[in-house]
Amino acid sequence: MSAYRRLWRTRIGRLTLVIGAAALTLFALTGLASAQVALPEAVTEQGDSIRTLFFVVLAIGVIVFIIVEAMILWVVFRYKRKSDDELPTQVAHNTTAEILWTGIPLVIVVVLFFVSLFVLQDIQAAADQDEDVTIVDVQGRQWAWAFNYAVPLGTELAESISNDPADTEIHLEDPSLVVPFMTIKLGIEHMRVVARTGDVVTVDRAVNGTVPIRHAAGSEVMRVFNGTDTVAEGRLQAADNTPIVTVPTGQMIRFNIASADVLHAFYTPQFLTKLDAVPGRVQTLWVRITDAGDFISQCAEFCGRDHARMIYTVRALPQGEYDAWFEEKAGSAPDPVEGDFGGEDEVEQEEGAVGNPANGQNLFFSLGCNVCHGDQGEGLVGPTIAMTIVPLDRVVEQYREPLEAMTEFPPDQVSDEDIADIYAWLQTVPRPPEADIIPSKLAELVEAGG
Repeated sequence: MSAYRRLWRTRIGRLTLVIGAAALTLFALTGLASAQVALPEAVTEQGDSIRTLFFVVLAIGVIVFIIVEAMILWVVFRYKRKSDDELPTQVAHNTTAEILWTGIPLVIVVVLFFVSLFVLQDIQAAADQDEDVTIVDVQGRQWAWAFNYAVPLGTELAESISNDPADTEIHLEDPSLVVPFMTIKLGIEHMRVVARTGDVVTVDRAVNGTVPIRHAAGSEVMRVFNGTDTVAEGRLQAADNTPIVTVPTGQMIRFNIASADVLHAFYTPQFLTKLDAVPGRVQTLWVRITDAGDFISQCAEFCGRDHARMIYTVRALPQGEYDAWFEEKAGSAPDPVEGDFGGEDEVEQEEGAVGNPANGQNLFFSLGCNVCHGDQGEGLVGPTIAMTIVPLDRVVEQYREPLEAMTEFPPDQVSDEDIADIYAWLQTVPRPPEADIIPSKLAELVEAGG
């Protein structure tokens, strides 16, 4: 009599087979089988390697599982005791069996270790020294993403600077190229220009979530621009404008990933990998995207109240389309500013504005308002706020009890006077053409408040 028939003759056996068949049917019909076993189709070379490794490990695991379960079932039914007089022969020691059940798993583990090590080295490998690389600086912040790019400024560092964040005075071969509040880049570190006196440029070190590092004389200085686009998706409440990071296909991409506050994670499912954005550290993710398209992505590390809304899209374009996008986005460098600058005397205040606009400009960046609203309040993930028509009291209320997904700022973090300073500075910033100054909800508040 077969093992199946012997199992079917018992009540427990019949119940086990029926429940197992029902569970497998439900499992297949609901699509859980593919969701649990299959991975997304990879759109990067590195993802292909990860996907191949996954199925190699899965295949070995399935083979081992089948062999072990078959042996268990064979022992159960072959040596099933029918009476107290029919006991199987007891074996105290079998050298061959012990060598096999120790040696085979050891060989499997060693093989998987080295295969995994080679794949890990491959997916973490940087581009060749002479290869063109697209560099994107990723900044995560509660609860938004900003994507920065850079182009050569046209000057180099004249004297080396240390990794001390207090070392804020730098010397450039041509300091006239920098303008107030321009963001420059040396290596992976971002610096924001605050003032210039003679040939000495004063900067804020390690902005945009980067870290201060040492830079040798002769280091190339880059001009940073915010390349974050948005798409109106409305997939989640208060996420009508999803940030987009634009990259080319076929070229190695280096994502420099940083966090301005807490732990986040840069995760695109089709990459088959993720990398944490760690405060005080810049992590590097290398990928080469093979397929053009838009790939929905998200923060994959719980980071607070609006973690679920911290989504973004990776837009991969063919090289020619990407080059055209990059050239348009980078624009031309600002006109050089003659003479010294810095201090509140350099900021003109519009008639009727209140507060200190110079301090407001500093606060605008230090509080991270530019991440959502752009360096000039032109609007990114958040709305345009340059030359805002929202009354000051409504702006203060928005900071305290924000509508939609804006971060709440309590009085101990930013005072009413600080908000007035930011508001004053925003009145000095020209609004971009054809800009939607305020979202509909704020417009309704303005209309209701007269």
